[in-house]
Amino acid sequence: MAEAVEFDHQLEFAAEEFANHLAGNGEVMSFAQIATYYGIAINFVAFAAFGWDKAQAESGGWRVREDTLVGFVVLGGIVGALAGRAVFRHKTRKGSFGEKLWAAALANVFLIAGGWYWLSHSAEPVDPQEQARLDRVMASVTYPGCNEVRAAGKAPLHYGEPGYRSDMDGDGDGVACEDPPN
Repeated sequence: MAEAVEFDHQLEFAAEEFANHLAGNGEVMSFAQIATYYGIAINFVAFAAFGWDKAQAESGGWRVREDTLVGFVVLGGIVGALAGRAVFRHKTRKGSFGEKLWAAALANVFLIAGGWYWLSHSAEPVDPQEQARLDRVMASVTYPGCNEVRAAGKAPLHYGEPGYRSDMDGDGDGVACEDPPN
């Protein structure tokens, strides 16, 4: 019981230190820092869940649902889950659980790939002064339509270039007056 109390105090201390780091000197953590902290936390939780479930299985107590264990893997805890499974020798003989674990790991890879794609294709926030400058540049030249842009030899127009208008950008990708598809 004393070990559980000590662990609780260590967890509280770590959470407090993390909160102080976040609030600390007004700096904002980078995406990489947040992802690193998240990865450490979810893998620790997955590892601990396997240990807890093994202890509960041996003592006949309330167990952690398999779906919950697999859920930690979907959320990024594959390393912690595999380590917990090996260290505690828990659920190693159950083939169907192993299949669920690897399917969840694959789902996690797709989630990460989808998130990476979304982040890499989302628009960067623009400083208001920079946005005002871009608006002035784009308004400095006016074309009635894409035919005139092509006739002037300026097609395609990219966002931020003189003459660009969003109403000429049919698909909203930041490129106006693109060559029509063949």
